[in-house]
Amino acid sequence: MSERGARRRAAPNFIDRETVIGAALQVFADRGFHGASMRGIAGVARTSQSNLYNYFDSKDGLLAFVLEATARELAEKLEAAVQIAGGDPGARLEAAVTAYVDFVIAGPRASTVGITEFRYLSGEARAAVVVERDRTEAVFRGIVEDGIRSGDFQVIDAGFAMRAVVTVCNSMSNWYRPDGELSRDEIVARQVDLALGLVRSDRRG
Repeated sequence: MSERGARRRAAPNFIDRETVIGAALQVFADRGFHGASMRGIAGVARTSQSNLYNYFDSKDGLLAFVLEATARELAEKLEAAVQIAGGDPGARLEAAVTAYVDFVIAGPRASTVGITEFRYLSGEARAAVVVERDRTEAVFRGIVEDGIRSGDFQVIDAGFAMRAVVTVCNSMSNWYRPDGELSRDEIVARQVDLALGLVRSDRRG
């Protein structure tokens, strides 16, 4: 990536990083990539359109920045949670799923936009997001593989099981609502139960 491209992917100096990400996620989630505009995002961020263009050439570049940043945040949260959980595969899986639930609850738009708008990325921008998504998959794959080796998980294919667990976590973007009936703890319990069931873990009982 060129120096200029890297600068434009960096966090703005005088637009708060979280403000830009939050504004972009709001607009992309509400209007979709094609319905979004730099003017609309600048308005939500309470800055000028020209100011936003100082850092991002286009809404394509802004989408790439947002998706890479949020994908990296998720991967970091999962890695940290699993490290704290210790060596038991079941406990690590529970920790990873819980961290994923907390990520979605803290910023539901990030999960939604990451799934629905990722298709609009291409080239280096797409590859950069894939790198961070691979980190998330690696967390779950490592847990499943360790569980199979230790006999804690009774599945025949680690890759299939990993993808199934990730799909359960991703599915929250389709149904989670901040004003829904289930509490955070109730959602965690259900998501963990599904994940442990997918790997056929005795810990589920």
